[in-house]
Amino acid sequence: MTRILVVLDPNDDKHLALERSKELPPDSDLDIHVVLFIQHESANVITQTFKERTDWLDEQVRPYIDDGYRMSTEVVLFSNLYESVIVSALKLGADFVLKPMRQHSLFSTMLRTSTDWNLIRHCPVPLLLVSPLESTHGKPVLAAVDVCSGDDYHDDLNRIVLSQAQRIARVLGSDCALVNAYSIAMPALAVGTIDTMPLPTSKELILEREVAIQALETGAIAENQMYVEEGNAAVAINQTARNLNAGLIVIGTVGRQGLSGSLIGNTAESVIEGTSVDVLVVKLPKPDE
Repeated sequence: MTRILVVLDPNDDKHLALERSKELPPDSDLDIHVVLFIQHESANVITQTFKERTDWLDEQVRPYIDDGYRMSTEVVLFSNLYESVIVSALKLGADFVLKPMRQHSLFSTMLRTSTDWNLIRHCPVPLLLVSPLESTHGKPVLAAVDVCSGDDYHDDLNRIVLSQAQRIARVLGSDCALVNAYSIAMPALAVGTIDTMPLPTSKELILEREVAIQALETGAIAENQMYVEEGNAAVAINQTARNLNAGLIVIGTVGRQGLSGSLIGNTAESVIEGTSVDVLVVKLPKPDE
């Protein structure tokens, strides 16, 4: 059985994450748990508010249950949203978390790390951030991989990205494509000198990545659906998704934290700020999982 945690936003009239669950057949072996997270209030009003929110939530999911979906509901109080989502996902034993995507300006993300960014970094469960796209059914699924990294961690992560992308493509009745981005570094300057080591040409870098991609377990992905693009990774991934009219991007992340993560950001975080489609973020399981 696949367990899915759906995060419902009371300020989202379209209920994006809940609606996206309709793209899964109701007769699938699914257990969908819909959670409404509400902030702590004073003790004299919380009991009434909790009852009102519970009744409202039940009304939102009733049409889905009538259509044959196995759904349960819960209202959860929180003081820190992303932490509460993670706790709920672990308590459920969720295989996926579905949450409406919330995009922000660069200025606002510099001032305060968003809930989505924190979930990308900390959530141990595959996280589907749902865009306003009406439907992903039949639209290509784009797997974003990081080849030529030279370490086993990224190789394993690439395999998970491809596996999830192909699995979802089968459910959505769509094709799967693959993209890898690269950039040509500028020569390093040091005390008025320049490194004379010749840089690889664009053609050489493309060939290197094409060879690395062929070494992956790409399954049924057609060769003409494998793209190697020059430029910033997030920009190249989003542009390829637009060119393909994709409905979903699947990307892995190492969940960089601390000062490096705050100043530089992760590719997955940059992708969600510039995308117009759904994004599924996956990580490697921890060794003890």
